[in-house]
Amino acid sequence: MLKPEVFLKPSASIKPLPVLVTRPASQAEEICPLLEALGCEVLRQPLLKIEAVDETPAIKSQFMDIDLFDAVIAISRNAAEMGLSTMDQYWPQWPLGIDWIAIGPVTAEVMTNAGLDVKIPAEKFDSEGALEMPELTDVAGKKILIWRGVGGRETLASTLRERGAEVIYAELYQRLVPEYSEEEWLQVLVPKPLLLVSSGQGLEAIASQQPKIAERVRGIIAPSRRVAELAGSLGFEKIQIAASAQDVDMLAAVKKWIAASR
Repeated sequence: MLKPEVFLKPSASIKPLPVLVTRPASQAEEICPLLEALGCEVLRQPLLKIEAVDETPAIKSQFMDIDLFDAVIAISRNAAEMGLSTMDQYWPQWPLGIDWIAIGPVTAEVMTNAGLDVKIPAEKFDSEGALEMPELTDVAGKKILIWRGVGGRETLASTLRERGAEVIYAELYQRLVPEYSEEEWLQVLVPKPLLLVSSGQGLEAIASQQPKIAERVRGIIAPSRRVAELAGSLGFEKIQIAASAQDVDMLAAVKKWIAASR
């Protein structure tokens, strides 16, 4: 975990930068104090709520027979946590012979802490980065299980299928969008904050409730070029692209924003 003292606070004479954090509440606990340590005024408006789905017979079968898969890919930290929890019900010891793959370092950490030997993309922590991994290049005839939430991008699965793999989804959770009143939005938008988003779906959820969000914030920190392009299509002009949605990369992007604004 990053320590706040790593970052130097700006001078007390500099007005704090208001920053709107929109991550699910459980995933914002670490980044918020780090932003405060940077001297930011932290505003919170969780735009996605993560909720586990009921275990279906299909999911039960996938996990009971998980040793028949050549690879298991966890799309997110939530997917890893819920997948491991389900695994615990059926496997007192982890099965052998599976390539365990996480899309990013945070997801990998969850799986590594559970005792799995996990591989991650070398640079880009997204579907495109995963598709460049040697383990997912020559997959003809292989059986791959993807742990993810309900819905989401199809790039990873469709490309793996084009490469000859049999791909099955285990959809373990759903993302619910809380509805906020205009008064609740005013409380976080009046300071005209810098907007932090960690996914395209989160940004779309904001835009569905605030169609003119680009006019009501001073700019946006996007976790990838894909989300930045979505932001551009929604009218954002001031866009800072972070290296990833990880805390360390989002914080680095905020530091760049602060430095450029002085």
